Amino acid sequence: MYEDFRAAAERIEANPLGRLMYGHRELFHSNLLAWFFDYLPDAADAVFAPLTSTGTDIARSVDREKENLDLVMHWPDRRPLVIENKVFSLPDKSQLDAYRAKVASWHVPPTLVLMAISAPHFSDPAWHYISYRELADRIDAALPRGSHYELETMRRYASLARDLHALVSAVDVASPDEPVWLEGPLVEVISSSQTRSALIKARAQRVARWINDAIPTLEQSANSGLTRATPLVESFEYIHTQGVHVHLGWQLQGSQFRRGAIYHDESIQGKDAASRSAREEVSRRHPEFFAMPGSLPQGRGGRKEFNHFAPNFVYTYVNAPGLTLRELVQAASEVHAGIERLREAEPAGAERPPNAIRKAP
Repeated sequence: MYEDFRAAAERIEANPLGRLMYGHRELFHSNLLAWFFDYLPDAADAVFAPLTSTGTDIARSVDREKENLDLVMHWPDRRPLVIENKVFSLPDKSQLDAYRAKVASWHVPPTLVLMAISAPHFSDPAWHYISYRELADRIDAALPRGSHYELETMRRYASLARDLHALVSAVDVASPDEPVWLEGPLVEVISSSQTRSALIKARAQRVARWINDAIPTLEQSANSGLTRATPLVESFEYIHTQGVHVHLGWQLQGSQFRRGAIYHDESIQGKDAASRSAREEVSRRHPEFFAMPGSLPQGRGGRKEFNHFAPNFVYTYVNAPGLTLRELVQAASEVHAGIERLREAEPAGAERPPNAIRKAP
């Protein structure tokens, strides 16, 4: 995999459009495809018009960011074509549902196309999926012979789309026995810090999706993020136990596996020393909130009894370098099972506070 990844990265580096793409991602692709539609109309129609059906619309034109939609293409004799563009990030069903609702009132119902490197992990017949590799093949097949600027630009773009598909596909989870995080040499061949960060963040998204597939009974889906250039994935679940309204769970950032509690009692929230001390007192009374999975090392990391992210996050951690997906799923399953035992031991009836929310990191 490393050699294929390196080769694709080197081709992107050598492609002037690849350099222009750095830091812009979806915006770059949408803008260039709109330019293609305007300046090579016959080739663009061969690529995109077959994706929609006959109908009556306005004059041939293309809109960028119309009602926050990436691309909307119009033809006088076809239905509009709405394109949602995803490069590094995974398709989001709630976002697609919102876009579908937005266009439901249009006078001419559009055809909806999801153009993404990663296929959606859900079924949605309203959206037709096209990969970047298929987009590249369509463009190559549509371009006529010739060497003028517009044609060469789109040939280079087709190569970029194909290489980008190979590059981002490399961060997909292929086996539960591979490391959770991308290994350093794999991403160091990318010169752009923005693109490296995007790939690392994309991997974290895919790890979170793997966790959600493996543990479908989570009270709240696992989430992912990137802070201080380090990827993280986490799973927190709301519970009311022994009079405490709290989100309990875990977080893996880099090699730190954390057991955390997010307290929703406003009287102990804050950045001041008194609030911090009050949170630690509650935490001492509930060591079960911080029990490490038996499958992980048990020697606590750091010199502090508790670590904090103000205003209400308390955690302990162990160092667990080189975790595989299988090992992370095992640890996550143990934590989830422990939370469920606490839930089962608590009589139902406590009302969840309106502030008891854990947003994605």
